[in-house]
Order: sequence, then C-alpha cells, then structure tokens
Amino acid sequence: MFCKFCKKSIISKYVIFKNSSYHTGCYEKNIQLKCDYCKKIINGEYSISNNSNYHKLCYKDNILEKCNICHLPIETIYILDSWNNIYHKKHSFKLPSCESCNRLISKGTTDGGYQINGNRHICAICWDFVVMHKSEISLIYEDVRLRLNEVGILNLPKTIPITLVETKNDLKRKSKIKHGNIHGYTKYEFETLGNSKISENFYIYILSHLHEVDFRAVLAHELLHVYLFINDINVPMDITEGFCNLGSKIIYEKDKSKIAGLKLTNMYENKDPIYGKGFLKVDEILTTAGWEGVLEYLRRKSK
Repeated sequence: MFCKFCKKSIISKYVIFKNSSYHTGCYEKNIQLKCDYCKKIINGEYSISNNSNYHKLCYKDNILEKCNICHLPIETIYILDSWNNIYHKKHSFKLPSCESCNRLISKGTTDGGYQINGNRHICAICWDFVVMHKSEISLIYEDVRLRLNEVGILNLPKTIPITLVETKNDLKRKSKIKHGNIHGYTKYEFETLGNSKISENFYIYILSHLHEVDFRAVLAHELLHVYLFINDINVPMDITEGFCNLGSKIIYEKDKSKIAGLKLTNMYENKDPIYGKGFLKVDEILTTAGWEGVLEYLRRKSK
C-alpha cells in the first residue's frame, strides 16, 4: 500500500480519506482541512465564508464584521447606514440619532454628541458645523441671496431680521404650522393705503443649531416665501412649498458634500403631499422649462 500524496510505501499507522490512503503526517500537513486564518488543523465544526474555511472561534473573532458601537461580532440582524457604519439593529432602539446626519450617536460612530433642550440630539461630527451665533448669519444670508439672484429670484431685501429658535415647539407656536418637521418660518406684515401696499416687513425664524448646509437650505426656502409675498403670488400650498423647496435644492446641489447629497435624496423620496409631492411637481417644471418657466407658471397659477 502506498501513500497517495508522497507515493511512498505505508508500513505503519495511516489515514484513509475519500478512499485513498495517506501517511498520518502527509495527511495532517497536506490534506487535512486547515483554518484560513490561523492555518491550524480544523477538527469538528467550522465556518465557511467566501470559499475559505475557519475555526468557529477564528471566524467569530477575526472575520465577522464588528459592530461600530459595541465592537462585538455581528452574528444577527444588523444595519449598514449611509456613512458605512455597521451596527447591531438593537442599538437603533436605544441610542439617539443625529438630527443633521442621522447617524446613531455613540463613541464609535460619532465620537459622542450633544443634547439640546432635552429632545434634540446632534453628533460631535456635525457639531463643528452648527449655526448658533447671530454673527454667522449675515454672511450666510448674503451668500444665499446672491445664489437665488443667479437663477432669477430678484429684489429680495438686502437684510431681513433672522431669529434663531431653540425648539421645534417654539417654532410651531410662532408659525401656527402643525407640520411635524418644521425648521423655519417667515412672518409677513404689511400696510395698505387704498389698494396699494405702502410698507411691508419680513421676519424669518430658523431652528438653532442646524448644520450649516441645513441652515442655508432652510434660509433659501424661506427667502422664496419672501419672493412670493413681494410679488403677491398666491398659489395652492403644495405649489408654494414645492417652489420654496427649490431653494433648498439649489443649496444642496451647490454644496456637493455627502450630507448635502443625502438631504437632496431625501427631498426626492419625501412622500408628504405638500412638501414632497409638491416639490416633485414644481421640480418637473424646472427640468422642462427652467427657472423662467417656473416663475411664469407661478404668475399664471396665482389667484
């Protein structure tokens, strides 16, 4: 009898594998299954992944994805977020998510975060970009106004009082809008003499601690409300909010950051009949007729 591997005679203990005989040493070194991680012999149960074989423990400790939050192997249902963080699904029920980027806030995913007024959460990554001081606003306002001018939104006031509001509930009380995800509101006051306006004033309120790209997008949205007021354009609410969301679209498209891209995607996926479907309706007009076509559509549609 000869060893199938080395072709030499077998004169002592040997192993039979798949109807072939081997010296014990030849079999263990060259034929027996080995772990592709530690290279040691596999006896008993093992794991297979991508055509490689592993001891159960080697696979669990070294090959399986690790949770970015608890750093333990992921053996059950998991979530892969838009930022390539991977974590056990159970963490999504226990940890807050960042209101700016939607990452789960933890040491591993965001280096922690901050809580505002007990119910708003912002991760440490986004915190460096939040707008929370009045000194930041004037430069942002001028930049956003000029960007809107570029597409034909003219005669916007050079300055408008902008107030930062710390909670969504305060913003809802000021606006009397029941929409749950409100971030900004424009108050419009005017005086008339006869049938003519003799004065008008605008006051913009925006949620504080927004990521700068969100702040710019909200401000652009509110400035398009101002444009409608100035030009006495009164159209149905879905057209109004859809048109104003074109301002947010301008900001997100020009920013080109990942967070802006995600926000823009969310706008197109929004199923809300006013803010989502209204935006898609007006955006379709923008695609086919350009900004001049959109503004003409508003003038024709105005009551």
